[in-house]
Amino acid sequence: MKAPTGHNSGFSLPELMVAVVIGLVLTLTISTMVARQEAVRRGVTSGNDLTSNAAYASYLLDQELRSAGAGFSQAVGSNYSCTLLVSRDNAQLLPSPTAFPAPFAAIPQNPVLAPLIVHAGAGAGGSDVIAVATGNSGLAETAMQVVPGTAAAGQVRLPNTLGMRGGDLVLVSQPQAAPPVNCMLEQVGPGFAGGAAEVLTFGGRYAADVINGVALAGYAVGNTTISALGNVTGNNPRLQLLGIDDNNRLMAYDLLQLTAGTQALVEGVVDMRVRYGVAALPLAPVPANRTVANWVAPTANGYTAAALSAGTAAAQTNLQSILAVRVGLVLRSDQAEKSDVTTPKLTLFGDLPAALQYTYTVPAGTTTQRYRTVEFTVPLRNVRYSR
Repeated sequence: MKAPTGHNSGFSLPELMVAVVIGLVLTLTISTMVARQEAVRRGVTSGNDLTSNAAYASYLLDQELRSAGAGFSQAVGSNYSCTLLVSRDNAQLLPSPTAFPAPFAAIPQNPVLAPLIVHAGAGAGGSDVIAVATGNSGLAETAMQVVPGTAAAGQVRLPNTLGMRGGDLVLVSQPQAAPPVNCMLEQVGPGFAGGAAEVLTFGGRYAADVINGVALAGYAVGNTTISALGNVTGNNPRLQLLGIDDNNRLMAYDLLQLTAGTQALVEGVVDMRVRYGVAALPLAPVPANRTVANWVAPTANGYTAAALSAGTAAAQTNLQSILAVRVGLVLRSDQAEKSDVTTPKLTLFGDLPAALQYTYTVPAGTTTQRYRTVEFTVPLRNVRYSR
């Protein structure tokens, strides 16, 4: 029997061409949607990274600055604007024999003690550098009077030594009629336990009888005071430089080198600018009545780093008048987009008078990267109640 025959059926050429065109359109549509979704995802990710970095940088700076002046602000005449004399392991640490490491090489090697001083334009790219000092003893904010005539090599005499313990870092200082005013950092000797005993003995890495030609025995005359700043093993005092480096990082440097070297804190910070919130002069006789009257730039007369470091009565008064700081940061994402996403200029402190505003010019070729500005105000609570 002969098998039945039939014809194989299929798509005609026009049908195939239509199917191919439809497939291409679908592929193109899907590819476009995926590309757009990826661009949106990158934008959201870079925006979230900027937000996180901005929040973290703000938090860190707030933590560092808010307690500025703790431990030594109740003896302004002795402590504010005094040149720090520090020795470690029998070698002079401050004034520093060499320049500070980058990005702080432009900061003077003879820093003074102050709650907060802004070195305008001293950081990478002309950004500001903040010098902040914070005690952390937890003992008392009142300076302790040294019994007159008792300062000698390795010791001073106090009415009592309650609360003092081995490893404590203390500041020995006295008001002087004319600058330079020096203050000496000393370390309480190992194993010391305070109490009714009057003699406070020094020893350890930060103890020295003579620093930069100034002898501890020289504090035997005058109204010498001891201010407790913290301890070498816990409750470290924080005498920090904060600034931006060439790699767009917020950096910190410990002047006492309790933490060695420079420390990277936050990435993606390209600029930092600061304004002082100052009280009206003359200062109110009652500290609680002092409030911010106006804002000034750290380049203003009397408020430059050099003027605040002069060790004069005017420098001490101006340091007392700084009741808050307003910090402005410019941050940049590493992710570059295909088109411009940032305007050529960004403004900080836009609500202040024009002379106090700052305009950041976005570097050529980086307008495809996302930028973000953040501003915050930090009250200096210890300075407000300084005497």
